[in-house]
Amino acid sequence: MSTNPIPFEQRLLQLRAMNTPFAGTRRGIEKEALRIQPNGQLAQTPHPQALGSALTHPHITTDFAESQLEFVTPALTEPKQALDFLADLHRFTAAAIGKDELLWGASMPAALPPQAEIPLAQYGNSNAGRMKTLYRRGLSNRYGSAMQTISGIHYNFSLPTEFWQQLHALDGSELAMTDYISAGYFALIRNVQRHGWLIPYLFGASPALDRTLVQDVPEQTLAQYGFDLHLPDTLSQRWATSLRLSDLGYTSETQSQLNIRYDSRETYLNDLSQALLRPSDAYRHLGRQQQINSHVLQLENELYSNIRPKRVSQGLRPLYALCHQGVEYIELRSLDINPLLPLGLDEPQSHFLDLFLITMALLPSPAISPAEQQIIDQRLKRVIHRGRQPGLTLPIFDQAKHDVAKPEAPAELTLEALGLELIDEMAQLAVLLDEQPQGNAQPLHYQLALTEQMAKLMDPQLTPSAQILAQLNQQGSSYRQWMTAQSRQHTQRFAKQAAAPQAQVRMAELAELAPRTLAQQAEQEAQPQPSFDEAIAAQALLTPGCPEADPTPSLQEAS
Repeated sequence: MSTNPIPFEQRLLQLRAMNTPFAGTRRGIEKEALRIQPNGQLAQTPHPQALGSALTHPHITTDFAESQLEFVTPALTEPKQALDFLADLHRFTAAAIGKDELLWGASMPAALPPQAEIPLAQYGNSNAGRMKTLYRRGLSNRYGSAMQTISGIHYNFSLPTEFWQQLHALDGSELAMTDYISAGYFALIRNVQRHGWLIPYLFGASPALDRTLVQDVPEQTLAQYGFDLHLPDTLSQRWATSLRLSDLGYTSETQSQLNIRYDSRETYLNDLSQALLRPSDAYRHLGRQQQINSHVLQLENELYSNIRPKRVSQGLRPLYALCHQGVEYIELRSLDINPLLPLGLDEPQSHFLDLFLITMALLPSPAISPAEQQIIDQRLKRVIHRGRQPGLTLPIFDQAKHDVAKPEAPAELTLEALGLELIDEMAQLAVLLDEQPQGNAQPLHYQLALTEQMAKLMDPQLTPSAQILAQLNQQGSSYRQWMTAQSRQHTQRFAKQAAAPQAQVRMAELAELAPRTLAQQAEQEAQPQPSFDEAIAAQALLTPGCPEADPTPSLQEAS
């Protein structure tokens, strides 16, 4: 198990001396977006044929609901490339849906109908397509359809092989390279858990929500959250950053008790497989037609986590792919969609995320103890609900590092002090990254991105959550009204925006791709296949930990 024992400053000196290549760093973006009616209500229409097949399209698909689009870019070596690709997907979709619908530009959803009327995503009549819909029916029955319409941005990130090879040599590691890389990514994941509170503080953009999201939550329960109720049909919290990550957001109290460990690939796979194999009394009553199975988790992707180890599975079940081929990249899932930005994020944010994730890969990363996990949970909860509160303090891990006498309870420092401490460490890396060739990137991108985020720590009013609440209060409008106006502005911008020559080429490619994906789906449905019950039963042929071989083809890739 890699714990990265070398101090951060020493590691940077080593990398600078070796001229470590970072130009091959790759990032891909997955972004969800609800289709809505012009009045702010959730669209009830089927997935548009002009967008192709949600089952087979590599870049435009659906998530939980039929009206919940998911845009997927390839993994690209420059932030601008990924964002340009994402913009082209928005532009193509805005033209396809026409004037009858809009793309909702926020994480917390539009006005929702009763949960039973939120249509599940449909993928056709093949076994793979039917399984995807059945999986979503299980999610609806377990967690509620309203919660599943909450959307986000997933930032897929990988470091180049040359980077890992140089660290492997510096450490004198005897691990096989695949195992060393996997250990390195798990070390990164542990550090993101430790310091990931910084992400919702800087980029959280869901301090308010439409009341229809919590239509089934009793008023006495809502009262416990201390919501501000002065805006019509709106719930907000004065100091909140990301209600999406709160108990009322995209979370699961049941799953929080699973204790999935990230100490190593082996412990992670063992804990995950146990959750996939363990029957749940809570779900047994639902029956076979309402879920894939009655286990604690139906499939790997049901596990809610702010960060995941990932691999392109190429037909293998995700658990087996990680087991036998190792971790290929990580998926950061704690990002809100910023409704103040047309795409929900921008290039400086992407540069900062790269900088943050590389820093997390280089910091020492011991295993997380139960006591440390409690501190991690406390930090995140405070930042989610009270992140911009003046003088807010957070518990610390290493009291000796901060020269704090050991009290009975964990010592605390202000959020600003802890954030600036991280920024100081990242600053050293930013200089190194800006010194190295980065394709077509302009000089000082990383240092400028860091300066922009540092300003938010000094002045919380610069954060997206503060700016959103300020606009809502200034206009006196409901969350629904304000967000509908924002969504209309962004969607119309994409529909009318003149495409650059390269974008025009991609738009033509997307137009040609859509009918091909429909034909691919039809071809799948026409092929002989076992009965659906047999196909579902085959997915249950799972053994604990890291089995020797994958006994069945996967029906759940990108489920």
